[in-house]
Amino acid sequence: MQEKPLVSIITPSFNQGVFIEETIQSVLSQDYQAIEYIVVDGGSTDSTLEVLRRYDGNIRWISEPDHGQADAVNKGMRMARGAIIGWLNSDDTYNPGAVGTAVKYFLAHPEIVMLYSDAYFINKSSHIIGEYPTKGFALKHLSRRCIICQPSVFMRANVIGDIGMLDTDLHTCMDYEYWIRIGKAFPQNRIAYIKGTYFANSRVYRENKTFGMRKKVYEEVMMMQRKYFGRIATRWIYGYIKEVVIGLEAKKY
Repeated sequence: MQEKPLVSIITPSFNQGVFIEETIQSVLSQDYQAIEYIVVDGGSTDSTLEVLRRYDGNIRWISEPDHGQADAVNKGMRMARGAIIGWLNSDDTYNPGAVGTAVKYFLAHPEIVMLYSDAYFINKSSHIIGEYPTKGFALKHLSRRCIICQPSVFMRANVIGDIGMLDTDLHTCMDYEYWIRIGKAFPQNRIAYIKGTYFANSRVYRENKTFGMRKKVYEEVMMMQRKYFGRIATRWIYGYIKEVVIGLEAKKY
């Protein structure tokens, strides 16, 4: 790997005009210069395109219909030229120094194929409201829940050649499924968790996909767990009953 490897950051986008400029600025303000920033928009009808046009020359972007978030990220992966890949959703942000710190770690540890850090939860106003429950990498942990905050992840581009791209049949948990595939394809010691460092901020609010599609989240997670681990973790069964079954029944009264 070169001393200053190119890092490709991919942002899938659809009607996130209220947040996307903050996302873009968090990438462009990084102190690491060798960044290729790619925004793949799904044909937004809000202010997103107006924002993207303001950054012409600083980012690469396209806007056209797609088949969801996973499809958009896959388009970005095919466009990417970097040796290292990051994926930052259009309502999430990087913290200062995130990209440079990740690159230094890859250069110092050539055996590592993927790394991730701790991460914060932020609200609509970008105030920190908590921390993502992150753990060191192990398939046994992933068999119970997603222990990795997606925007905190960086990986070598050759991982894509080894395991393929995101599953476009998934619409809520495509990242979780991808971490499982990586964990099954590579030895555990080739995936690094940088504890105590906070690369990114994951935005949490009522309208986002994780909250707005709870039934779909549970269904996809339980399907994945059965597929890859042969069983469904008890916490997801209880959660489905509590939030989906009981929750839906409660709305009738």
